[in-house]
Formats: sequence, C-alpha cells, structure tokens
Amino acid sequence: MEGTEIPDSIRCEFVEKGGIDGIVELLPDDQRIGYVNSIARAISDPVRLKVLFALCIQPMCVCLMVAMTEYTYSKMSYHLSILRDSGLICSKQEGNYLIYYPTDLGRKVVECIGKEL
Repeated sequence: MEGTEIPDSIRCEFVEKGGIDGIVELLPDDQRIGYVNSIARAISDPVRLKVLFALCIQPMCVCLMVAMTEYTYSKMSYHLSILRDSGLICSKQEGNYLIYYPTDLGRKVVECIGKEL
C-alpha cells in the first residue's frame, strides 16, 4: 500500500477506518460471503426470479409454475431445487401436491429488489 496515491476526497475516511487492514476486518466472513453468493446465483436466472416473484404473490404447485413459464417439469424441478437450496423457498406436502412458498428471506429479497424497480 505504501507509495499508493489516494485521492484527497477519501483519504481521511480511509485512514479513520484503519486502511486496508481495517476495511478487511469490516468485511463479512467467507461463510457469509458464500451464503450471499448462493442467493445471488439463485436469482441470477430470469425463470427463477420470475418464480420467486410469483410465489410471493401466490403459493403454487409445480403444475402452475410449469404453465406460467412453459418449462418442462424436469427443468422446473431443477430451478426449484436451486431456490430451495439457497433458502429462498420451501414446500409443504398437501395430498399429492407439493405447494411451494417463499421463505421470509425470499420475501425480503423480492421486497428489496422490487423497491429498485
């Protein structure tokens, strides 16, 4: 870092935070970064994002999501597993159907993204 020029507009705040070492200390740990990364990957696909938004409007079974997206059951199953593994959705067995719901985290993600639109 020595010899690196820092613009005057950020120098004071940078020094107050302890320089590079201080900033590194303030970063989330690797486990947290991995968790956020898995969420970002889950919502990076337009179909998964559409499904997550739709589930925040109405819980659905796979057959409704297939009709909404025109995807095959196997492809939809794949997308749902990614959303589930990232903690954005969950499901509940009701008779012969699995009904999918957003988790609290899934709702928060949609709320956060929706505010920016």
